[in-house]
Amino acid sequence: MAEPQKTTIQSVSDNRRVWAIAGPAIIANSSTPLVGLVDTWAIGHLPGATYLAAVGVGATVFSYIFWAFGFMRMSTTGLVAQAYGRRDTNGLLMIVMRSLVLGGLIALSLLLLQSLLFAASLTALAPPQAVVALYADYFDIRIWSAPAVLFTYGITGYLIGVAKARAALVLQLVLNITNGGLNLLFVIGFGLGVKGIALGSLIAEWTAALAGIAMLVSHFGGANLRRMLVDRALWHIKGFTGLAQTNGYIFVRTLLLMTALTLVTREAGLISESALAASHIMTVFMLLISLGLDAFAYAVEALAGAAYGKKSQIEFKRWVTLTSKWALLVAVIYSTFFYLFGSNVIAGLTDVTSVQSVALGTLPIIVWLPLVSVACYQFDGIFIGATAAGAMMVTMFISFLVFLAIIDPLTSALGLKGLWLSVIIFSGCRGLTQWIYYPRIVKKLA
Repeated sequence: MAEPQKTTIQSVSDNRRVWAIAGPAIIANSSTPLVGLVDTWAIGHLPGATYLAAVGVGATVFSYIFWAFGFMRMSTTGLVAQAYGRRDTNGLLMIVMRSLVLGGLIALSLLLLQSLLFAASLTALAPPQAVVALYADYFDIRIWSAPAVLFTYGITGYLIGVAKARAALVLQLVLNITNGGLNLLFVIGFGLGVKGIALGSLIAEWTAALAGIAMLVSHFGGANLRRMLVDRALWHIKGFTGLAQTNGYIFVRTLLLMTALTLVTREAGLISESALAASHIMTVFMLLISLGLDAFAYAVEALAGAAYGKKSQIEFKRWVTLTSKWALLVAVIYSTFFYLFGSNVIAGLTDVTSVQSVALGTLPIIVWLPLVSVACYQFDGIFIGATAAGAMMVTMFISFLVFLAIIDPLTSALGLKGLWLSVIIFSGCRGLTQWIYYPRIVKKLA
């Protein structure tokens, strides 16, 4: 009779370990779209859809620019989790420092190329002419947050990789609470409009980066950080080559994902200005869904990643199964919430009647999105923990080709509903292709 009791205790302990990471991550991640809700509420109550559309374009562009380099977070997490599983403290520190150095170089490149990036964004998204000037104001301010964002990616990747979810929560809350508060102050209090949204984001992102650096000093000690910076081993090209290879695969994967989402914004703008504004509201819903589900992806990255570093197939599969069950349950909760209260959320975000009408018509599509997309978010975490970056890129490429084939026909036939239906099919295809590849990852641990 002792064995069942032991198994039950272990099960409870395992669930607690999952929630020790996923719980803080849900709070932290969900606070990001809440800032988006604050921004949308503040801008959405200005007269006309132009202001909201400009913020929608700006948010899309910087999501694309910054998340194109989201590999800084993902690759750092996978490598750190495996080093943590091997108890390689010096390796942990070296991975983090290389990630920060690489992030600084990328950020410098973005600042030097900002004029080209702005011109390319206009060509790619083709926003209505009335939106361009307001979007330009947003871009000129927000681009200067690039170094802060990329530093924060690397630091967050470390925190998730070593299962310091509470520290990651604190960092995210510093960012989002500062961002939301400043945006309200600048838009409602000072009447800065679109410029106020961009300025609030800029200050908040630098505040979070400085807080993250302070965390690294606390965790490793300032002397150890300085020692690593002058360690010749840190600057060996082979170390950066290995990091760059993993990052390169994830970079292409993320680029394809963000291109797909950017095409959604472009197609919505071609329908109408109201459709573009309504699509931005749908994007806020999607962000809430994705960041909530990503909490369990973070859990599997850390827990299964550490098991992968120890070469334990049994432990790896146990964490995959347990985190996936919780992720599915949360997906059901999200769908239920949007079915019951989605219309109320839309009404609270904007009082522009034309935007409300289009958004309400598209809401039934969003209700299904969590259930269809939960697999791709969870498999992303599994692949990151196993540093299967090449497989992430290939499965994303296949899904992207499917998306390209269906987006125009569905949008032409169903308008904004068809456009967001193509997003659901894209997400489902990602999960399916990753599920097909998954046994190869498990086999490597045999």
